[in-house]
Amino acid sequence: MNNLKLRYRNFLAYSFLAIALVLPSCQPSSGLTGKNISPLYRSEVQNDVLEVDYKVAHKQGQKSDLRFNLNLNSLGESEGTRGFSLRYRLYQNYSSSIPIDSGFQVFKDIIGSESYENRTEISIPNGRNHMLEVDLIDLYSKKRTRSYLDIINPSQFSEQSYSLVNNDGELISHSHVLQADSYSIETAESVNHLFVRFYDRNFPVASPPFSAVNNNPFDFTPDKLTELSRDLDGKYTLYVAQSGIYQLASDTNSRNGGSVFYFGEHYPKARTINDLLLPLRYVTTTPEFQSLKKGENLKKGIDNYWLKVGGSPERAKMLIETYYTRVERANTLFASYLEGWKTDRGMCLIVFGEPNKVVRSTASETWLYGEEGKYNTLKLTFTKVQNPFTTNDFRLNRNASLKSPWYRAVEFWRQGRIITY
Repeated sequence: MNNLKLRYRNFLAYSFLAIALVLPSCQPSSGLTGKNISPLYRSEVQNDVLEVDYKVAHKQGQKSDLRFNLNLNSLGESEGTRGFSLRYRLYQNYSSSIPIDSGFQVFKDIIGSESYENRTEISIPNGRNHMLEVDLIDLYSKKRTRSYLDIINPSQFSEQSYSLVNNDGELISHSHVLQADSYSIETAESVNHLFVRFYDRNFPVASPPFSAVNNNPFDFTPDKLTELSRDLDGKYTLYVAQSGIYQLASDTNSRNGGSVFYFGEHYPKARTINDLLLPLRYVTTTPEFQSLKKGENLKKGIDNYWLKVGGSPERAKMLIETYYTRVERANTLFASYLEGWKTDRGMCLIVFGEPNKVVRSTASETWLYGEEGKYNTLKLTFTKVQNPFTTNDFRLNRNASLKSPWYRAVEFWRQGRIITY
């Protein structure tokens, strides 16, 4: 049992970047529609991909900064020097094939041991959303990465209207922060007022793919409303003290804004008892789950559950590693106003596994399991939802035909097996 306990703490042996769709760049650009972006959801480390985070920050005069943080360990070198080129193309949407703007820049003689942070200025017209394609190419190896970034209309205040920086001066490129702390907010000079609406909410887990969903109206009355003031350096300070939604807004009369989420000190990792227990709701019956929740020793109950379905400690370890690796992957990829594992895409990634093909458009995302065109291919379609807190909210198009593949995948887990397509 000690070995099983150790596996819970140490099964995560890799890291992921989630701010953009990041893929190996090996084909000419022609927009994104129809292209398979499933490598984004794969758990194995891709050795031919440069590890980079991006953050878009709108400024004034239709100018924006494309800020990036590159893991230097993923760069090659020649005679002690490193470098890369950055090329971007701005499209009206995912289906566009002709860019409306583009740019190219070379970064040479890179110094540093861990990471390299910089920015390049791009022109983005006001009045609508766009899609930005970015190619990053190592000058001294074959590594290259293509990323796709959703660009929010610069005319409205959003998560791209500011940059969030921690106390070490590091750019926060994702929507969630990893610890309770103070954070510096950098905005354009045109932002004269900045308010923080705090929401302490607990959202339910996703319902099965075949079930009807009753979405209760959200209460937009914040638990706390605070107006921030600029400091002498022209920056604001955000204080994150507890888990919840911290929505930044320039106008209290608008529901829209940019949000910072804090889900606890261990997120996106699964480390606490609740992190291990709650995701089991997808593969347990209601009586089983209630019994686990009410048990005197939750940790022992979870251990016993996996030992029971696995049949042996070795098999149980494998199931634990696979299941909670998927939980953490979902947390990293799909975090929005709630934890990634609770979302529709998170649920499907955990239970069904990594899709063989993923195709994204401006309004939706489609996952395919198995060989396309075969009778037993599983197809899941997620529709992008207009959400005032996030641009990463996709809801599954539920229907009765998904009942059979869902129960089949769940039954595999309950038999100590992992379904493949």
